Amino acid sequence: MFFLCCQTSMKTTSSWVNRDKSAYAKKQYKTIFIAVITSNLEVRTKLEEELAMAAEKHGYIPIKSLDKFPPLTAGKKPTIENIFDIVKKVGADAIFTTALVRKESERRYVPGTAIYTPWFYGGFRGYYGTAWMYYDPGYYTKTNTYFLESNLFDATNESVIWSAQSEVYNPISIENTSKRYTALMIAQLEKDGVLKPNSKEE
Repeated sequence: MFFLCCQTSMKTTSSWVNRDKSAYAKKQYKTIFIAVITSNLEVRTKLEEELAMAAEKHGYIPIKSLDKFPPLTAGKKPTIENIFDIVKKVGADAIFTTALVRKESERRYVPGTAIYTPWFYGGFRGYYGTAWMYYDPGYYTKTNTYFLESNLFDATNESVIWSAQSEVYNPISIENTSKRYTALMIAQLEKDGVLKPNSKEE
């Protein structure tokens, strides 16, 4: 899911809350099934761990999909029936998912700098000694932007409770990105009134 780069930044670009309060408002969710949908095992492991820890801090019982399903591949993935069988068995009443929507890459040329000085300045000897310093060659840089979507579902009626889309620009590392993305999602859930702030957090 993530390509390791530099100069990381991320932001939530949009979020949506189900305003049909009858669908979930009276429910008290206790157990959340967490699924990061990717074939990248390291990303899935680290992000599910971070999301699970955050859920636990807020008083929920997290169930990681990695503990119930083997590593995913495009040709071998659990069916929706498999997932709901597990959700029912573990007693989860909510499902939190994160998936990569798309990735965009851009290769950009950063031009060098050139300083003009008459070539005859100081004669040929002076010119020749400084000519090598006139031009600083440019270079190419590559940027990667990942578009992620996270959703919170009611496990009983399968309705969407909350959804958010985010952009992650040039991830530095899987561990760093997982921590920051989890914090970003928690902040957005609290802002949208879906999750109450945890007063016990340090």
